[in-house]
Formats: sequence, C-alpha cells, structure tokens
Amino acid sequence: MAAPRAVFGMPSVWDSTFQSHEAAFRSIELLRSVTDDLVTFTKDDQRDQVRVANALADVSSSAMLDVILLVGNRRGVGAMRIARGIFEIGVLASYLAKNPKDVSDYVDFGVVEGWRHLQTLEKHMPGSVSPELIKQAEGEYNRIKPRFSNPQGRVQNRWTTKSVRQISEEVGRLNIYEIAYSAASELHHVPLIGVIGHELDWSKEALFIAYGSLLDAVVALREASDYKEKDFCDRLNKAIADFDLLRK
Repeated sequence: MAAPRAVFGMPSVWDSTFQSHEAAFRSIELLRSVTDDLVTFTKDDQRDQVRVANALADVSSSAMLDVILLVGNRRGVGAMRIARGIFEIGVLASYLAKNPKDVSDYVDFGVVEGWRHLQTLEKHMPGSVSPELIKQAEGEYNRIKPRFSNPQGRVQNRWTTKSVRQISEEVGRLNIYEIAYSAASELHHVPLIGVIGHELDWSKEALFIAYGSLLDAVVALREASDYKEKDFCDRLNKAIADFDLLRK
C-alpha cells in the first residue's frame, strides 16, 4: 500500500486563489528574482551599509515567500501579520539608506542586544554560558553602552530612540503605517476590533504591503551598492511599475 501523500495547506483552494491574485503573484515572482540577483551580487561587499541592506533585503524576500504560502491557502490574517514585519524591514532599510551615518548605531547596538540575551540565559539557565564568553560580552557591552545611554545612565531599549511611526514618516510611508500597520497590529494583539478583523480576508492587503515593503528594501540595497547593470535596472523598473498597477 502506498504511503499517504503529504499535504500542507488546502490544495482545493490553490488554483482559485491564484486566479484571484494572479497579477500580484506574477509580479512578486519577478520582484523576488530581482532581489535574489542583487543579494547575490552584493553579498561579498564589505561596506557596512551594503552588508546591512543586503541582509534586510534577503530577510524580506524570504518573508515574502511566507506571505505567498499563506495567501495561497487563504490565510490572509496570518499573511497580514508577516506583511507587518516586512513593512518594518522596508522602512528600516529606507531610513538607513537616507541616513547612512546611523548604520553604525544599528550594527553596534547588536552588542547591547547580545548582552541582554546572555543575561536572560544566565537568569533562567545558570551556568549555560561559559565565563569566558560572559567576560568578553560584558567588556564589549561596557565599551558600547555610553553611546546608547541617557544622562541618567539608562540604556535605551532599541538601536534608535525613534519609533516605527517616526521612521515611517521620515521615509514617506506614514500612510501605510497608519492604515495597514495599525490593522496588522490589531490582528496580532487581538483587542476586540482585532478579533472581529479575523473574520475578514486580508490577502490583497497583505500582498500589497509586503510587495511594496520588499521593493523598498531592494531599492535601498541598490542605492547602497550603486549597482547599475542595465538588465537588472530594467527588471527593477518593471517591478516598480507593477507596484503602481497593484496599488490601483
């Protein structure tokens, strides 16, 4: 007797869902191809701004695939939650492209985050971290800490004191933040309006937000790397034009 065929999702809706969002799916296929090519081309660039932009574009492209899988199975609410994360990456990438001097803060704050993670491990799993690693991490933390401390010595929680809303406004994405990001937050944190929102299909919104945000990350990487190969630029311009069509 043949082993049962594994199925992940709802095959019965795949074809009809594709037909409903075919233009978006095909545009996303192009955009992810453009992203993968640019990420591959810039992966060995050692400039901090390019390395950060490369990582953000790569993560966004991977998350875009998650959105496709969820929308393809009519899980628009789940797709919207992930689209919210891609939106954060997109505005971050755009912000750092416009403010390259802040890249060092973004990178170096990783030391603070690493130290905090080690402290959490030691709190809940004493002895799980070697004394040598703790000593090294503490030394790096003490070196970095003054840059991220207020006059009272309190270390900030994030690499920047600006909120996602402020960053979104600075890069011209406040409209998406106010409409889409807020809705996705409600779906995630489920106040009453968020519970009600689970009754709706957010597939179209998730595809649109995720597409535009991935596009922002790709444009930021292209600007950081100054990659100008003609075929790539033509394909990127086609992806930008597709976004304008999806917006209508």
